[in-house]
Amino acid sequence: MIQELQNKTKELQKQIHRSTTADDKINLTRELYKTKLQLLDLIHEKDKARAGMTARELILKVDSMPKLPKFETGMSKIDASFGGGFETGLFINLAGESGAGKTTLLMHLLGNLSQGRKTVFFNFEMGDRLFVKKLKELNLNDTQLDNLIIDSDTNKLEDLLMEIELYAEDGIKFFAIDSKMKIYSNSQGQEYQQISNMSKELSRLSARKDIVIFLINQMNEEDIKNKRLAFKGSGDQKYDSDIALFLVKENEQRKLICTKNRMNDRLFNIDITIDDYRNNRQPVIVEFKQDEILEEDASFDISSFDVFNG
Repeated sequence: MIQELQNKTKELQKQIHRSTTADDKINLTRELYKTKLQLLDLIHEKDKARAGMTARELILKVDSMPKLPKFETGMSKIDASFGGGFETGLFINLAGESGAGKTTLLMHLLGNLSQGRKTVFFNFEMGDRLFVKKLKELNLNDTQLDNLIIDSDTNKLEDLLMEIELYAEDGIKFFAIDSKMKIYSNSQGQEYQQISNMSKELSRLSARKDIVIFLINQMNEEDIKNKRLAFKGSGDQKYDSDIALFLVKENEQRKLICTKNRMNDRLFNIDITIDDYRNNRQPVIVEFKQDEILEEDASFDISSFDVFNG
């Protein structure tokens, strides 16, 4: 039944693209949304079948699992910093001031990962023309272009969670969302509560579906002024994150700073250049000095920088 609804969803999407009248498009879109909800209900029913178990049963289950694979990003410094690449089941927050290059970094990262698998980039920040301009600058090959899925419409939190779950059911493991500031929700409460809820839901989804979700975040002006590494909004965001990354400007360089890392507990501070963004399969050994292991309030020099704004 799940496979039938997945096939119906794909066929409805094709019909929507082929439709020539507004009424047809509206009716087909409604039917697509209804079908997706039915599919999601079936997926949730399947997930509910996982009953509780004893501690011994859980240990035996985990020990019998194959070793968790590492997925290389093709960015040698980043791969080395995470012990060979990213594992799945991670919610990763990437923050920085405007123009630090967060979007550019994640576009390159997902582009590289798309060489061997489908990935999804949720683009809520740029119009199609500007996004395509940046996309062409990546010089992706045909395989990467076919594997990189772009979604620019699903910026309502409830719909976003549904779409990610449906993509994950198709086997997709890597997702990037640009950005937190453009996601809205129907949930009640203050902005602080809505941000906290968004963070919790994305974190739960990444763990439950064993996927990687990158979320582009922001830093507020006060934290930038005081040279403090912190996410804009709710403090729960760092708590919910498996990995907390900050891309900061320092003179004529970018620094990628990790202040939380549940994957291997290693915190780091590495220089990132435009050459590091390109797919580079040559291994690079990153040496870490004690003064490069940073705390959340670590200081850095913020100054203007003109290269690869994004």
